[in-house]
Amino acid sequence: MATTITSVQQADISHAMFIDLEVGGNVYHISNAYTPIVIGSDTYNELGILLNVTDFTDEIKATEGDITIAVSGIPSETNYITRVLEAPILGGNVTLKRGFFHTGNSEIISGQVFTRFKGVITNFQLQEDTNLPAGFNTTGITFSVASLNTLLETKITGQKTDPTDRDRFDATDLSFDRIPDLQNLQFDFGMEYSPGTGAGGGGGGGGGGGRNDRRRREQR
Repeated sequence: MATTITSVQQADISHAMFIDLEVGGNVYHISNAYTPIVIGSDTYNELGILLNVTDFTDEIKATEGDITIAVSGIPSETNYITRVLEAPILGGNVTLKRGFFHTGNSEIISGQVFTRFKGVITNFQLQEDTNLPAGFNTTGITFSVASLNTLLETKITGQKTDPTDRDRFDATDLSFDRIPDLQNLQFDFGMEYSPGTGAGGGGGGGGGGGRNDRRRREQR
């Protein structure tokens, strides 16, 4: 849904993007500001131009709108890349906010932080840049984030009609236990029941005689 951002009638203000990025159960707070900024009890580390987020559409109607978050300029000698590679990245929650703050003291203006996007990490990519004259390497990380609307539209609901899938919901329910025994049976619906041949006329290819008997009875 569209978010209404109220106007700020003050001097010496600026705005920034604030991201809560969950990687391996840890939540990292980053922003594209040039100074650390505190929102509530969380301090958002400044990344400046090293943080880039693709454009997204904000509409009244809830629609799909995936984004990409890129963090560049990470020194290779740090352990940030190791943390990413060793952590379960996929499925991490991402919240993107935009806020206004005073440029003089970097304090957030009261009531001027707005949530703009929520999603889940679906993929990531590493890029390495080697600077031979300077003698160092830098690495960038790009996260692909799917919006919650995308996840809801691709969600599979319901269950399969087999006992294994039924046990996931209720292990005491035996209503699907005979499904494997019945799935390969052929039923001659309308055939007269014969004692000793099985219930309801179920069986393989032995039903041809039953159909001929029914035709003779109908002719009579």
